[in-house]
Amino acid sequence: MNVLLIGMPGCGKSAFGRAAAENLGLEFIDTDAEIERREGPIPEIFAGRGEDAFRNIETGVLRDCLKADNRVISTGGGIVVRDENIGIMQKSGALAIFIDRPLELIAGDIDTSGRPLLKDNAERLKTLYRERYDKYRKAANALVINDGAFASALGEILRLIKNNI
Repeated sequence: MNVLLIGMPGCGKSAFGRAAAENLGLEFIDTDAEIERREGPIPEIFAGRGEDAFRNIETGVLRDCLKADNRVISTGGGIVVRDENIGIMQKSGALAIFIDRPLELIAGDIDTSGRPLLKDNAERLKTLYRERYDKYRKAANALVINDGAFASALGEILRLIKNNI
C-alpha cells in the first residue's frame, strides 16, 4: 500500500511525509522533487513550456511513483487540478490524506516567490484554495487538520496510516 499526501502548497505535505516515512520505515518520495530531478526547476518548466506541459509531467511522475508499494508520496499542491490524477490516485488503492491547513497559516508560512502560480500575487493563494478545496476532499480518503503543533498532526497521520496498512 502507498500513502499520498495532498493539499495546498505550504500545508506540510513534505515535512509530514518525510517524518511519517521515517517513523514507519517506508520510502519517501516528493513528486515535485522528482519532477525537478527529471526535468529541471519547476519555475523554469512553467516559464519555458507552460502549465499544461508541467501538468503532463506531473501526471507521469504520479503514475511512476505508484508503481511500487510501501511509499509515502508527497504530491504537488496542484495534483488535483486534473481529474485524471484523482482517478489515478483512487484506482491505485493508495490512502490519500488531505492535509488541510488554514489559509491564514499557509499565507504566513510560505515564500510565494519560488512558486510559479503564486509568485505574482499572494492573493492568488486564496483563489487556488477555493478552486482546489473540493477536489482535495474528493480525492482524499481521510483529512488531517494542520492548525497546531506538528507532532499532533503527525500523530494523526501515523494513526491513519497504521489503521490502513
